[in-house]
Amino acid sequence: MLPSHPPIPYSFAVPQASAIDFTARVVPGRKRGRTIGTPTINLHLKDVPAELAQGIYACFTWLDDERKEAVMHYGPRPVYDDTISCEVHVPGEAIPDAPDALRIHVVAFIRDVTDFPLREVLQEQIKSDIKVAHAILSSPQQP
Repeated sequence: MLPSHPPIPYSFAVPQASAIDFTARVVPGRKRGRTIGTPTINLHLKDVPAELAQGIYACFTWLDDERKEAVMHYGPRPVYDDTISCEVHVPGEAIPDAPDALRIHVVAFIRDVTDFPLREVLQEQIKSDIKVAHAILSSPQQP
């Protein structure tokens, strides 16, 4: 049985006045996301807009010119006691070869970066974040 963790409050709003669009170069990651079932594409931190607050976001990205729902983490990785990163997970997609650059359209801030007592608790929270992102991104209000 996993230790309980207080519920994470969701905010469902981009903290800035409007959505943020940017393109970032892809950089190699540590490949830890693969080990917990959520592989990510890591972005060059210098390409992340300065006005983007740290947190977990619902966003769209494009793979082979096809728009995909995605979840983005921007900030430290406290569970791994690691530095700041910007990583994008595209649910349901196997991406054996990441592109050289990735276009991102940030739609909504989901929650703050949080430390979890165990990786398994982080995994459960990521599953929840993916569901929340899907609900936001699949709403009729999204073009």
